Formats: sequence, C-alpha cells, structure tokens
Amino acid sequence: MIAVRRHIVGTKVVAVIAAGAVIASACTSSSSGVQSERADQSTVSETGDVQADDVLGNTGTLEWSSCSDAGNTAVSLECATLKAPLDYDDPNGKQINIAVARSAAVGPAADRVGSLVFNPGGPGGSGIDSLGFIPLTMSPEILQRFDLVSFDPRGVGASTALTCDNDLDDQVTLLADGDDIGWQELVDDTAAQLDTCTAETNALATHVGTNNAARDLDLLRAALGDDGLSYVGYSYGTRLGATYAELFPDNVRALVLDAAVKPTRDSAELDREQGAGFDRALENFAAACDADTDCVLQEIGPTLEVIDALEIEIAEVGSFPTEDPDRVLTPGELNLGIAAALYSKESWPFLASALFTAAIEQDGSLLQVLGDSLVGRQSDGTYDNSQVANSFINCADDAARPNADEQRILATEAADMSTYFADLLRASTGCLGIEAATDPLVIGPAAGSAPIVVIGNTGDPATPYEWSRELADSLDAAVLYTVEAEGHTAYGIIDCVQADIDAYLIGLTVPVDGSTCSDNTDADFFIPEGDGEIDQLIAFFDCARDAGAGLPDISVADILSDPTLEKVLDSIDITDPAVVMAFGVCQEFIPGL
Repeated sequence: MIAVRRHIVGTKVVAVIAAGAVIASACTSSSSGVQSERADQSTVSETGDVQADDVLGNTGTLEWSSCSDAGNTAVSLECATLKAPLDYDDPNGKQINIAVARSAAVGPAADRVGSLVFNPGGPGGSGIDSLGFIPLTMSPEILQRFDLVSFDPRGVGASTALTCDNDLDDQVTLLADGDDIGWQELVDDTAAQLDTCTAETNALATHVGTNNAARDLDLLRAALGDDGLSYVGYSYGTRLGATYAELFPDNVRALVLDAAVKPTRDSAELDREQGAGFDRALENFAAACDADTDCVLQEIGPTLEVIDALEIEIAEVGSFPTEDPDRVLTPGELNLGIAAALYSKESWPFLASALFTAAIEQDGSLLQVLGDSLVGRQSDGTYDNSQVANSFINCADDAARPNADEQRILATEAADMSTYFADLLRASTGCLGIEAATDPLVIGPAAGSAPIVVIGNTGDPATPYEWSRELADSLDAAVLYTVEAEGHTAYGIIDCVQADIDAYLIGLTVPVDGSTCSDNTDADFFIPEGDGEIDQLIAFFDCARDAGAGLPDISVADILSDPTLEKVLDSIDITDPAVVMAFGVCQEFIPGL
C-alpha cells in the first residue's frame, strides 16, 4: 500500500493558527484545566477476550508528567507510560512500554465528559507526534469537555519500537513491467533490510498486530478511568477502532472511524483497490488545474501531459537535482511526491508549483519535500520508524505469505489496476521475509456495540470511499456519513462535518445513516499569485512578531516544507500571555477570519 496514515500536508494551515488562538484564549480563561476524578474500575467486556481488568494490576496506573520533547509544544502536553503484556496469552510475562500523551480539557470539571483517544493512522503513525496538532483542529466544545489523548501503538515511535535500518534516501523504487533483474534486486534488498532488524524487533514482530493494539487500547481506556471508550481513528485508525469494537463491544461509548480501511486481512486486495483511488484523485487534481487560470501549470500544458513528460525526462536523466547538495530526486520520489500531495486539496497549489518547478528548471526540491512528509523523513535527515512499523503491523494482520514469484504476480495485478502509479505498486515486496502471523486480524460485526460513525470522503485517494461504505455495512451498529470532498480524512479538517461529529462525541447524538455534507461548493482550488493564504499567513507572523510574540521569521519555502506548521509551532508557547495578546492584535491577517 502507498500509505494509509492521516496525512495533513497542505491542510488549512491558517486554521491551525486560528484554532491556536482559540485554545490560548480558552486556556487563560479556564480554571487551569482542572480535571475531574477518574473512576477506579472499568466496565468489563463479555467478549471472552483478555480484559483490561485482568492485566491492569500488573501494569499499574498512568503517572503523568510534562513532555517537553513530545513534538509540537504549541499545545501543553503531558506524557505517561502504560505497561502492557508483550503476549496477552501470558499477561504476567514480559511487559512492553506504550507511550501515551494527553492535552488536558480546558473547561470546568463539571463539564468534562472523559477522555477522547485518537489514532492518526499508518499503521506506524505516531499518536504522540499527532497530538501536537490535533487539538488545534478541534472545536472549543471538544477542547472544553475532553482530555485529548493519543498513544504510540506497540512497535511505533516512543513505545517499545521496531528497530531496523530505515534510511530511505533514494530507496523509493519503481519497477517497469517485465523487469526481471529489477524485481530480483528488490527481493534481495528487502532481505538485506530485514537483516538489519534487531533481535528485540524480531521478538516483537509477531505481537504488533492490530488485535494486540486494540487490547492495549482497552488497557489505556481502563487506566484513564473511562467506563466506555470515546475514540477517533483516522485511516488505519479505523481498522484499530473496528477491531476494538469487535473484541470489546461492551466498552464502546463512541467511535468515529474516519477514512476507513476496507475490512479485510488481505493486503494484496487493498493494494489492487488503492491504486484506483490515487488515480481518481490525480485526475480530479488535473481537471481542477486545467479548468483554473490561476493554476501555474496552465503556462506549460495540460496537467497530465506535464506529468507524463516529467516522468519520461527523469527516467532518461536518472534524477533531478534538489536544493540539498547531498540528495537528488529519483523517479520513485517523483511519484511519491505526487501521491503525497493528493491527500488534501489544500496541497494542490503546492503540487502544481512543484511540478512547474521540476518541468521548467529540473528542480526536484518541492516534490522531494512532499514525498519526505509521507515516509517520515525528519528535519535532521533521519527517518522515524513509521515505514518499518507499517510493514510489520500490516503483515502481522495478514496470514498470507506468498513466495517471491507469487508476490510478484500480486504486485503486477495491483499495478494493472492503476494508470498513473503502476510502477510504484509493481515494486511492492509485500510480506516477503517477515515471519508468519500468529494472531491475524479479527474481523466481525461488533455485535452489541454502541452506535459507531464511519466517515468517508468521495475523493479520498488513500482509502477510497467504497471502503468506508464497506466498513459501515460490515458493522452492526454503524452509520455512514458521506463527505463530498477531495482529500484524505474529514473530521477536524472539513468544516461541514464538524458540528454533527461533535454532537455525537459529546452528547451521543448519532447522525442519521446516510448523512451527507459537501466541501466542494467552492471549486476555486488555486489562488491568484500574491493573494493567497500563504502570503496572508506570512503577514500574520510578521505582525505577531512586531507585536512582541517572539515568533520566528517565516517564508514561503518554510511553509512549503512544513505545511502543517509543526516545526514552526514547536517554537511557540500559545499559553504565553504575550503570544495570546499578539494573536489577538493580528487576527485580521488570518485568512478566513
């Protein structure tokens, strides 16, 4: 699969700043985030699976402390470590660490509903990192009533992690049809990469599947003191949420499953269908660009023809230079950068600029930045372990272990389903070399669960809308909420869905099955030069800095390389009175306000 994490490159960066101002205001007017007392016990599910209460005595409770190094410090986060059994069949045996973080509710204790747990997707996405920006996308009502909580699933990030050599520079590979030598090189490279994994990783590998992550999630629910789980899962997080509901239906309070993964154990089936989703998203981008005179690609030709010419040119020359003298843009990274930008329509102008720069100047810098964001490349040039975790977790869920010849057939079948990303899909080595699954994904109707809301975007590239419909149909108590929109995931990003999902999470008001809303009323995706949100955002930072907020200088390049503003916000404490005052003084510069 290309990726199924919640990817927000190019999402409304101005909304992040605007929401940050709301949070800052709420924090200064609340009673310092006073928390209500937690309950000591949890409701025990009757599914017959291992229960949180059975092992919680061994794992203890959560001891919270400030986590200054947990990513984006624009939000005040607390961190804790949850102990969980490596093997739930041996709950008293070896324990592993599950890293947890929370952003405390800002409202009075009397209004508090409980904890709202998030998973950002992947598999392999860090919940700790994502919690740095998730509060900035939530409404004041959610921030007042819930502690927002997330965690790094087993094998990921700050939890007991899967560790292999994961330097992915120049490693994104394309494979042409019929390239026997290239396929064998891929198989050999995969084996060599697996040989770099530590002994601890090999011991952990068969225990990192979604079933165990769901059991960890129930441990977390109990440790938080919540009788029922309130949860928002994005992308792969929908698989985790659906699995939780199947294993622990009696412990469900409210589940939002946004951008659903198809309910199947078959990774090859997902690959075959995902390619069509990315094709559709690319064609939608191209159609919008070709119809809008503000799209820069109109200066050099129809969008799809520009992309075709670029792919031919980079294949001939081997690579394009970038601003980094130690790196080049490879043909595989060109494909990856395009795919990354399709996750959000707000990134379409960035993609158009990146393609234009590559076509006119043979400069691959912007496309490389986009691709890096999808595979976890960090500012220091290292990679997080998200791609390693992605492989091991998906393979722990899938019992199938085709040999190299069989995997090549499966990858070819997936490639045949895609017009634009065929060579990327053809290079998939699947689960070759990874130990057989011992606890394959549990799939079921979650009989007896409280109502569940499944959200699907009609233009989602990574998790096609049809998957959301299939997941909703497979769950006894699910309703489907359709969002007519481009991009991957909706809640916290697309305005039209926010109020209905807030009402469900806060008051358990379930949307009507088949509810719809539209984000496609404004088809003007490309902003005239000099009149865009980026220019206004730079003006906002300049104003706030002049007003005494101590903000860093910010340029167009900074925003293009960090569209979520994670790095910029890392240096800002929005609870600082000087920052709050500056945000208020300069709010006229925030686009849309």
